[in-house]
Amino acid sequence: MNGGPGREDAVEPGAGHEVEPDAAAGEAPRDSRRVFFALWPDDATRARVVRASKEAVRRSGGRPIAKDRLHVTVAFLGGLTPAGLELASTVPPVAVGAFALALDKIGTFDSTLWLGTRSVPKPLAELERRLWSALEQKGFVREPRIYRPHLTLARRARPVDVEVEPVEWPVAELALVESLPAGRNVHYEVLQTWPL
Repeated sequence: MNGGPGREDAVEPGAGHEVEPDAAAGEAPRDSRRVFFALWPDDATRARVVRASKEAVRRSGGRPIAKDRLHVTVAFLGGLTPAGLELASTVPPVAVGAFALALDKIGTFDSTLWLGTRSVPKPLAELERRLWSALEQKGFVREPRIYRPHLTLARRARPVDVEVEPVEWPVAELALVESLPAGRNVHYEVLQTWPL
């Protein structure tokens, strides 16, 4: 489990995949904020992702993720106190320069359908490495696992054998995002962004 300063009990999902809280599980304590660093696509990129993955989502039979919630997690921090959130927000910027991310691979993990990349761009790998290095210097702890950047497309999905038309995403900034309960779903709010 991740840990560190200002950390509330939270379970980090497997292989870099986020797990949305079940509405029946109740809300996090008011002094806990569920946050993560992410690549946050613009509207045009979101629209291209939805078009490219529409057939895969349909064939999977899964519950599609709303277009405005699509993102690539870089560092999942989980539930933080306000002090922990403040500390995490002092880590960026991480200057690796803007880069292109080719989303060209459909896969599944524990009934989650995702769109990822066949080849992680060096600047993204460097961003993830340097961001976690700086977070660890502030006392945050990560689980040892391989970083597999992806956008979650659908939940409760079956595996599909579908080729996807590659989506080129020009990435230029890092976002700090909070996950907030919204009925049976979650709402993501971008708290702050930094140029790469």
